[in-house]
Amino acid sequence: MPPEEIPDADWTQYDMLPVGIIVIRSDYSILFWNDCIADWTGMSASEMIGTNLLQRFPNMNKNVIKGRIDLVFDGGPAAIFSPQFHPHIILANHPNGNLRFQSTKVVPHSAIGELTAMIVIEDVTDIFNQTHKYRELKNVAEKELEERKRAEAEMSRLASIVESSDDAIISKNLDGIITSWNYGAELLFGYAVWEAIGKNVSFLSPADQAEEYLEILQQIKNGNHISHFQTKRVTADRRILDISLTVSPIFDTQGQIIGASSIARDITEAQRMDEALRLANKKLNMLSSITRHDIINQLMALRAYIHLIREEIHDPKPIGFIEKADQIANTIGDQVEFTRAYQDVGVKSPVWQQIPAVITEAILPLQQSGICVDLSGLKPLEIFADPLLQRVFYNLVENAQRHGEHVTFIRFWHEERIEGLVIICEDDGVGVPMEFKEKIFRREYFKHTGFGMYLAREILSLTGITILETGEPDKGARFEMLVPKGAWK
Repeated sequence: MPPEEIPDADWTQYDMLPVGIIVIRSDYSILFWNDCIADWTGMSASEMIGTNLLQRFPNMNKNVIKGRIDLVFDGGPAAIFSPQFHPHIILANHPNGNLRFQSTKVVPHSAIGELTAMIVIEDVTDIFNQTHKYRELKNVAEKELEERKRAEAEMSRLASIVESSDDAIISKNLDGIITSWNYGAELLFGYAVWEAIGKNVSFLSPADQAEEYLEILQQIKNGNHISHFQTKRVTADRRILDISLTVSPIFDTQGQIIGASSIARDITEAQRMDEALRLANKKLNMLSSITRHDIINQLMALRAYIHLIREEIHDPKPIGFIEKADQIANTIGDQVEFTRAYQDVGVKSPVWQQIPAVITEAILPLQQSGICVDLSGLKPLEIFADPLLQRVFYNLVENAQRHGEHVTFIRFWHEERIEGLVIICEDDGVGVPMEFKEKIFRREYFKHTGFGMYLAREILSLTGITILETGEPDKGARFEMLVPKGAWK
């Protein structure tokens, strides 16, 4: 039946609905196009009725859409298209220019005496957008909740660590008022939590250090970190403790410094042990010095008697024995002198030292030899070593001058390797024979050089530095000192 033969009353009711209504025949020719869908698409009913829907909207030719509508014409159930998977079956713009999201249903219809299909389109753009935003907010909320749970778990773990620590861990605000006090602080200082929180941290300082905490807090306000600062603190029973103190700034969520966290460790017993060790070393050094002085005096007397005997005896055989005795006396003298240098190895704590400056100072007494000492291959760097490090470089240069025979230059340079920093000393002298490369470090007597190289290795080994001779015989000596990672900068 042509559209004009259909009574108007059959369709007017659909023009009043706020949803799009389209009625099509099985050949997809349009029988009805209501006012709502006309308004959404900008296509009037007079323009659309009688035309083919698939030609006007080619996107509907997809089997996933047309195939399901064909099933409706074949007597199948209604086809329902979700806005999630098929949001734009009939392309229609929203006033903002974006396509409307549509919930579309296709149901069988027989108002004109034949089987037709009614397409009902509901605009769900606002609902879809709100749902999408809700899902985004939900995802964000779930993520924040998960992050908060992880943060709370981490805070709980850290709090457990702090509470169970043997060290005293204390936090305070920028006025020095204590805000937290762990069990380690209770044990160390003798004050319970309720006695400490709310007090100014200065109550732990001895009377002569009452203002020290102000200097520390000023450093924290400036964003500085204080590590292993040695000071003193007073306990509840008025004992004075030696303390190693580490203080760090506490930041809020905006990155502003709002307080300080300090870790205090009792080093009283360690200090006493260090003092006892220093005293013992001092006494041993004094005994060694006195003994060495006495031995040298006796050696001088022995050499004098050997000299007198040599003048009185002219028989070659006993003179040979006398010469041997004199050599032994000289060796004893050298060994005694070695103890003078060795007794200071390891007595003082290692320190950071600038290599170019140390070498320059070490070779000052040797600069009259005419040998060129080149330091241009050394960049400014520091290594952590025994204070006697200068003696190592003195021995290397002095050894080259005395035993290199024709040395004209000594060069120091360095290179970085996977295993650490290598400081190299090489010369153009006669070098070291293969059989003596290791012996010179073991006090083996090679041209009177054993003690100096042995001492050099001992000094370096105190901070894990190794030394090897790697030169080619007859092409010059080459000493490589390997400084491990962490011991140079």
